[in-house]
Amino acid sequence: MISWIIRLCALCSMSALMQMIVGNDAAKGALKTICGLLMLHMTCESAQQMMQEMACGDLMQMMSWLVK
Repeated sequence: MISWIIRLCALCSMSALMQMIVGNDAAKGALKTICGLLMLHMTCESAQQMMQEMACGDLMQMMSWLVK
């Protein structure tokens, strides 16, 4: 979970830096779209992994996943 949040923050900061470098408004829009789609993909992937791990029904495994 924490690694997911760290990856989202890193992608967001890199997106902001690239938008500052690019001067063209169309390019900024394209960067926002691409980075937004990457963030959505990462979120869906993490949610799918969480659901698969929680489907086992073992409380200790659920708690260990939430802690990591």
